Amino acid sequence: MGLPWTNKEVVHLLLRAGFGATQEEIAACVSHGPEETVRRLIAGESVLAQTTALIPFDQLTADGKKALDPLQLADQQMYWLYRMVYSEAPLVEKMTLFWHGHFATANYKVNDVTLMVQQNTLLRKYAMGKFQELLLAISQDPAMMIWLDVNRNKKGKPNENYAREVMELFTLGIGHYTENDVKEAARAFTGWTYDKKENKVAFNPKQHDNDAKQLLGEKGNLDSADAVDIIVHQKTLSTFLATKLLKYFATDIPSESWVQQIAAHIVNKATIGEVLHELFLSAEFYEEKYRMALIKTPADYVAGILKALQLSVSKGHAQALRKMGQELYSPPDVAGWRGGTSWLNTNTLLARYQFAESIAKQMNLKLLTAPAFTPEQASHPDEWVKLWSQRLAIANLSDKTLQGLSSYADDTIVHTKQKNTGLRGLLQLVLISPEAQMK
Repeated sequence: MGLPWTNKEVVHLLLRAGFGATQEEIAACVSHGPEETVRRLIAGESVLAQTTALIPFDQLTADGKKALDPLQLADQQMYWLYRMVYSEAPLVEKMTLFWHGHFATANYKVNDVTLMVQQNTLLRKYAMGKFQELLLAISQDPAMMIWLDVNRNKKGKPNENYAREVMELFTLGIGHYTENDVKEAARAFTGWTYDKKENKVAFNPKQHDNDAKQLLGEKGNLDSADAVDIIVHQKTLSTFLATKLLKYFATDIPSESWVQQIAAHIVNKATIGEVLHELFLSAEFYEEKYRMALIKTPADYVAGILKALQLSVSKGHAQALRKMGQELYSPPDVAGWRGGTSWLNTNTLLARYQFAESIAKQMNLKLLTAPAFTPEQASHPDEWVKLWSQRLAIANLSDKTLQGLSSYADDTIVHTKQKNTGLRGLLQLVLISPEAQMK
């Protein structure tokens, strides 16, 4: 890779390819080196060489009281957040979230939590695999079929919703297809139906338009598999996906050369996992200008804090995501979450501050006073700030932030005999610092 491999590089990678990191994970990755660390992330193997299985949904308790209800959206949201925090395959969860925003489907129209979870399982299954297989599978996914009215797409009366979005939002982008392509694609996708009573997806030949079609310059008696094959082999697909992946993992404004480099990998590599392998081992990914350059999504922010502090996940934590603008299983529309600066407005920033306050209040003081949270030079206020930001996987604090937090630590921790309030206060202030919102 040609770059140093220190805590800084590891934290940068784990913030992007997962949901934060514990100190044990950071140390393990430094020891592994870049190639082995990335290999494990891509393969879904624990960086700690652990085989700790996630607690099954029906065995996980909420707030220590009762089992979760699989038919309740809030409980399913909580369980997915639990997966983000405690999965030994964080990149798989990160890519599942990426595809959820990419193939944005929301329960407020689907109105069936079971189908939303079924789609989530599908996205996780194909998360690191072949894009064409994922695209074909999602076109026959019940939640997607309801979301984009596939059941209404019949011979003689084609519904263009899915055909339009599959090219505009899922594969090619605006300007790389014509209205006639939308019409022809809709005809190709006819015949697929979902029977809600039997919970069954089936192909009905009588409802499929079997006449000749012309899609994106290709002619023939096209069906859904043909349409998907034609779409994924368009030259613009690789550029479209490369741009989205770079914006998700690297920078809001990727250079054209970097986009084309990743696009070439999409063309030449068999799976998305192989593309990410090349991205995470590239020198450009670790350039200083790209570090701490993306705003954390609400999922990044909440899951990262819970992971770093090893806290149990509660329903309130999942509800906090909604208040911050990212309700799981309910993206705002078919285009998904907008990301970037849209994550931080007056309301959502307040929600982050309130979440930080709640975390500080619920923290066990035994942990905050434990050796792991107590600097060797406890009489130096800046050492408290540096240690705590390090344990929360915050890569760098600006001089201004360090000075402000150190002043607070000096007054409420170093020079007081009653420092419990100061400890909680410092934790809250670190969590609401500008740097804590970035990755």
